[in-house]
Amino acid sequence: MKVTVLSLLLLSPVALANPLLGTWEFVEGKYATTDGIVSAQAPSLTSIKLITEAHHSYITQSEGKFKYAGGGSYKIEGDRFIETYEYGNVTSLLGRTMSFSYKIDGNLWHHELYEDGKFVEKEVWKKVQ
Repeated sequence: MKVTVLSLLLLSPVALANPLLGTWEFVEGKYATTDGIVSAQAPSLTSIKLITEAHHSYITQSEGKFKYAGGGSYKIEGDRFIETYEYGNVTSLLGRTMSFSYKIDGNLWHHELYEDGKFVEKEVWKKVQ
């Protein structure tokens, strides 16, 4: 059997690795609200997101005070990060599945959410681990 360098690369753990695995810290975000688009940036808003092979979780503070925590399962399909919220303190998210477009640029994770053609949110996270 002839093994090529290309076939070894295609089968290597590095080639198959999930680029989102690890610890991420919030950099900035924009969010649609009933009053329009609002922005948030670190360090006023701090958040850590953990991505394992099957789950995501996050905890967020604003001005040093607890705001949100939650998480659940997720999957990646092409350029989509699809997360399902299974636990957390934002009851309107419980049970929801959201499909974000995403891209990795160096150590930054950019993702956007549109629902029914309408902007919902856009965030940037920095990998710390």
